[in-house]
Parts: sequence; C-alpha cells; structure tokens
Amino acid sequence: MPFQTTTPAPAPALQAPLGSATVTILGPRGLRLSGYSSFHLDEGPDYAWLNVYRILADGKEIDITRDRQPSQAGIDAGAAAVRWPPTDHMKAEVFARYSVVEKENAVDITYGAKLLADYGHFEIFIASYFTPYHRPFFALQDHRTHPEGVVWYEKIWNAEQENESWARDAQAEEVFRDGRWLTGFALNWKRGPHHACPLMIQHHRCAGHAVILMARPQDCFGISGFNSFHNAQYFHLGGRDVKAGEEVSFPVRMLLTKDVENVKQVALDSYKNWLAK
Repeated sequence: MPFQTTTPAPAPALQAPLGSATVTILGPRGLRLSGYSSFHLDEGPDYAWLNVYRILADGKEIDITRDRQPSQAGIDAGAAAVRWPPTDHMKAEVFARYSVVEKENAVDITYGAKLLADYGHFEIFIASYFTPYHRPFFALQDHRTHPEGVVWYEKIWNAEQENESWARDAQAEEVFRDGRWLTGFALNWKRGPHHACPLMIQHHRCAGHAVILMARPQDCFGISGFNSFHNAQYFHLGGRDVKAGEEVSFPVRMLLTKDVENVKQVALDSYKNWLAK
C-alpha cells in the first residue's frame, strides 16, 4: 500500500537506549530505530515498525487501525500504551503496549483486542517497514527429501511477485484463502511452504546490525513479506473464532543484535530462550 502523509496522531514520547542505538516509540504508528548510521532505518513519513495495520475477520478487512486516531496514547507504568475505539465496521477495542527491555536489547509488544461482537477468524495484522539497505529473511520449513531444519528464505529487492506469505499449517492456509484479501486494499498473496516458526530477520547491509522479529507459534498463523516499493515484514496474529466479551492478546518481541556474522543462529537461540520464559 503506498504511503500517505496523514495528520499526526497523539503518540507517547518514549525514547530509550537499545544497545548503541535509540528506540523511539511512536504509539499508533509503531516504533523507529536511530543512531547506527546516516541512513534512515525505517521507511515512509508516517509508518515505521511493528504497527497495527489491519484488522480482518469474517472473510474481509474490517479496519485500517493505524490510520485512525487512538482513544489513548500515553505512558503507562513505563510502557507506551495505545488503544483504539470500536467503529461501525469493527466491534472491538484494539490495543498495543510497547515495553523496552534495555538489558536484552529488545522491545516487547503486546497486541490485543476486547471483542464486542462475535467474529470468525479474527486477525490482527502487524506491519514493519524497512529500507532497501536491509536484507529480509524468513524462517521456513525445509521441504527437501532429507530435511535439515529451518530454511532461511531471503527476499530480493524489487524482484517479481514479491508479495509472498507462509502459513503455519493447512488450517491456517484456509484463513488466508477465505476472501479477506479481496477487500479493502486487495492483495493476492503468492503462497509458499509453511513457516517453520514466526521468526524474521532484517540484516542491515552497511551498519553492522540486524533486527530480529518473533511471535509465538500458537498466536501467529502466518508471516508474509513485500519487497518491491517497500521492504515490509508482517505478522498475521490470531486467526481463530472469537466471541463477544472475550479479550485476546498476542506477545511479540523485537531484538537488536550486532552479531551479524551469526545472526541466523542468534535468531534461533534467542527465539528458543524467549519462548521458554
């Protein structure tokens, strides 16, 4: 989706060190990272990393959350807390909470919603936008005759058919195909093998660091990427039926590392440790 300049929304003014960089929590539009090089480490005037892009359910798009004014955007117990009110088309209160874990060079985010109506296959779609200076990798299943574990698939900048996605399993595959990507800003995802785990990397080509994004397998029914006019990585969170009165929440972690020589193993080890907490 092309970037658009919008009226600035209220945002928490939360900044903190992350290694030798600085992370800035923008609230409704996610977060930015600065301090490693002269390059902008995000893309677009409004949208950065780990923002709540769309809400999808019942085989259609029901909200573009990041483009709406939140009902709350501030600091709560040291975390940046954002909350969006329901709309006529989306009967749910959506929230995101960003906490900087400085000692682990990480940002922990919890996305969620308080449901005011029943929905089929309710999804919170999380977007992160990086520059072409970053190399995007996705942890996919190994479908060779004699599998050796995780296959790290690298997307190529501005190649053909770069709108690719990878479901968790066959059941999650059906959620992708229920019509939800035919409405709103339609996107006909190119399908790939199942993902090995919801784990993605952005390795900066010049600045000597990498960003690792991770979610829990039970929470994330798909990962996807678009690497044409912007370098995006996405989490598809939820995907199950929900009832009015229910609250759902999904933790996600962003980790910053300078061990770029071993970044794929760092990602796998860090992911295992995070899941064990």
